[in-house]
Amino acid sequence: MDQNTQEQEFAASFAVYGDAIFRFCMVKVSNVELAEDMTQEVFIRYWQYLRDGKEMTNTRALLYTIANNMAKDWYKKKKAVSLDARMEAGQIPKDANADPETMATYKEVLSAIQDMEDKDRDVLFLRHVEGLDPKDIAEILAESANVVSVRINRATKRLQENLGICI
Repeated sequence: MDQNTQEQEFAASFAVYGDAIFRFCMVKVSNVELAEDMTQEVFIRYWQYLRDGKEMTNTRALLYTIANNMAKDWYKKKKAVSLDARMEAGQIPKDANADPETMATYKEVLSAIQDMEDKDRDVLFLRHVEGLDPKDIAEILAESANVVSVRINRATKRLQENLGICI
């Protein structure tokens, strides 16, 4: 692949996936500047991947894998911050027009999600926020699609149980 083709592929990938990778990083680190830096680093690594001429079958999965690995590395270096502290710092958006009951529900759901294991939180985010199918999630997490489907189902049930939702 010549440099012009690489540049076109990079630009197209950034246009398609840039915002989604930023959102993914933002959910992982809850800090706008850090999420922006991580997104930039994801695409720097992707560019190097293109420059090295490595073959890839799924660009989206590659980008999410890079971002996921970077977030894991970041968490190893950083201890968790409480949900309340993040809300105080304005890192979790508040809807000024929301009634107190809605905000209480929002806080309850976020707290329940925060209390979940990382693997459950990851699959729920990738499936329900990013809209990825189990096959793509499996590629990102280096697991089989069947394992991912089971994890999504079980994580959803655990979240419902934690929230007292009977379906």
